[in-house]
Amino acid sequence: MPSFDTHWSRQSQKDRLCVYAIDWYQAMHKRYRTVSEWSDWWGFMSDWLKQIQHWLMQLRLGLHRFSCLIQYRFKDGCVRIWSFLDRLMIHLLVTILRPTFKHVISPVCLHLKGPSAVKEITQQIKAALLTGQFQYVLRLDIKSYYASIDHRILVDQVNKTYDDPMIQHYLNAIITAGIDCDGIIKLPTKGIPRGSALSPFLGALYLKPLDQAFENKENCLFLRYQDDVLILLKTKRQYQRAKKQVFEILRKLRLKVSPHKTWMGKLEKGFHFLGVTFDPTQIGSKENQRSLVNLHSRSYQRALDKVKVLRENAVYPANMQRYLSRWAAWWDSSTGTKSYLDLIDKWVNYTEGIEPNLKWVGSGLLLDSPLARSN
Repeated sequence: MPSFDTHWSRQSQKDRLCVYAIDWYQAMHKRYRTVSEWSDWWGFMSDWLKQIQHWLMQLRLGLHRFSCLIQYRFKDGCVRIWSFLDRLMIHLLVTILRPTFKHVISPVCLHLKGPSAVKEITQQIKAALLTGQFQYVLRLDIKSYYASIDHRILVDQVNKTYDDPMIQHYLNAIITAGIDCDGIIKLPTKGIPRGSALSPFLGALYLKPLDQAFENKENCLFLRYQDDVLILLKTKRQYQRAKKQVFEILRKLRLKVSPHKTWMGKLEKGFHFLGVTFDPTQIGSKENQRSLVNLHSRSYQRALDKVKVLRENAVYPANMQRYLSRWAAWWDSSTGTKSYLDLIDKWVNYTEGIEPNLKWVGSGLLLDSPLARSN
């Protein structure tokens, strides 16, 4: 793997880094142009033209120092946010590291591919179920995954994965960054903030030992999307061995499963994964194969809750339609069905006893969407 400095010391690479920085700035400018006058954004924006070349030089030389995360408390919890300069540096680091992801992350960990990975996962599960060979399932959800990541373990994994001192330096600094809690600096030993551009990669890397344990194992299907894990197995003996091995690896990583979101046992009862329900009892005739994969009720509920919020906030119907169209497109690509009217029927049936008014609002907007007109 080329070193960090030599890879970005060539003029063409410097120019690309500057282009990436400008693209990020323009996207952030659109997003924050209406923020409060007290926001740190305005100070960052005023320094942009004067400092950008200096900031990029600092990054290339390994001299950038990440500041503490700022913690903001709300009634229902708290958020931890990087400064705008640190967000830019993290974005550029992700840009630099992205070509290496396919070499250091297991192919069975699919969330770095983005939302399109859900379709690939659904197709793999459906193909496996249609063989009729799998009898047992381990469907796991890691409890408070990102908040439970141990810094020491993750730093060791980073240092084993990358031999470049500058990459190690930057990633270790991001992982172990302090937190500014109302002027008091805390140095936690576990947890990485969600929402950072680097968090999906670090989340993928931390569970790499679990991926490696199952990625080449015969007679099983192993898939992971962030902290959601699915293992399909053919025999009870394989199921028992896999279950023991999974919990042993999680124990070493100091992780626990969420009991309310975890399902282990016979496959015949069905299961849901990434918002999609799989019903093996429908395997058989071609007519039943479409019923093998369906949207989980919680996916409808999340869409319903979002529509409620949009309506209560007096959002324009066009905005509500865009949301429902994106949701319907995700459902269409995830389940592989081509029947858009079937989605309308399911929406109507699901909302009828819950929120009658939204039944017609949602179905009307869905029917008038571009996706519906194209089917």
